[in-house]
Amino acid sequence: MFRKISGILIVLACLTMSMCGYRQNGIGASDTIYVFANEQTRKIVGSAIDTTFSFGYRTPEFIKFFKTVWKPLDSFPEVIRFKNLIVIADLNQSDLGVKIAKGILPPEKYKLAEQDSIFIFAIEDVWVDGQMVVVIAGKDLKRMSRNILEQKGWLYAKFNQTFERIEKADIYAKNEQKKMSRTFWKKYQWTMRIQHDYVVIRESELRKFVWIGRGYPYRWLSVSWENGIKTEWLTANGLFEKRQEIGKYYQEIETDKRFLGTYFTQFGKWNALRMSGLWYHTKESKGGPFVIYAFYDPETDRTFVIDIILFAPVIDSSVLLRQVEIMANTFTTKMTDDYYDDVVVRK
Repeated sequence: MFRKISGILIVLACLTMSMCGYRQNGIGASDTIYVFANEQTRKIVGSAIDTTFSFGYRTPEFIKFFKTVWKPLDSFPEVIRFKNLIVIADLNQSDLGVKIAKGILPPEKYKLAEQDSIFIFAIEDVWVDGQMVVVIAGKDLKRMSRNILEQKGWLYAKFNQTFERIEKADIYAKNEQKKMSRTFWKKYQWTMRIQHDYVVIRESELRKFVWIGRGYPYRWLSVSWENGIKTEWLTANGLFEKRQEIGKYYQEIETDKRFLGTYFTQFGKWNALRMSGLWYHTKESKGGPFVIYAFYDPETDRTFVIDIILFAPVIDSSVLLRQVEIMANTFTTKMTDDYYDDVVVRK
């Protein structure tokens, strides 16, 4: 056992100090988080971690945005190069979790954990690039569990920001459709960054409606707008009716009223009303998730609605839907010289 732990620590030290010669990119799925803890620790804090990463959407089955995979501490070296890692250390013990926490955290932060002052520490790119490592450490495990729930928004955001950064780099790594993007800007004074393989499906200057998409799996994104402030689009009922209207443009698409979720959120630089739920085809056995945003842009005095739908049966579609949302979030009504330069393409 001593030789096993010593070997693990040598590997960790080698990677941490970049003694192995070069930095590698993180591997594995960007929507999977590996959580390491001993069995007793998991019994106490496990539900807090699972609650933190319980966000998701319906397809109509509920799919979480992040999958959490619990693993024993001694399996940590097997996934050390993966993108998303959480190590939970009970500082009353002397196991590998404690050794990892002590090896990663600066002495002053480790001392805070020992004092149960701060439990959660997030560190980027510890062993590989594009990696988020969270160390949760302390002696009072029940208090630790409560703190995880209190900080669940912050903890979720850390992994979500890493996910978006990685996926955005992948989306625009090759063949970004800058010509299409610039065409939209010239015609409508709005644009977005467009992934390869998207095509214009329908476009109407009269209706102020542009619909692009790609397949398979099918991903559609449409932009609707009107001059002035359309207050009805900024209400749940009004946005639902607008989505029904957009469904007619898509042809025979309706919105299921049973699973709607609506709240205000940040979309780019705007405070937007976000609605999500399920769509269905009125004549064919088709359906899937949708997300729609509505916001007013005071600089151009226009109200915009951006609608996203996905049709991906028998496919784990979580990443696909979120990729289209990432693309939608590049929407702008103010073109700048460096608009296409904010993504670091992963090597």
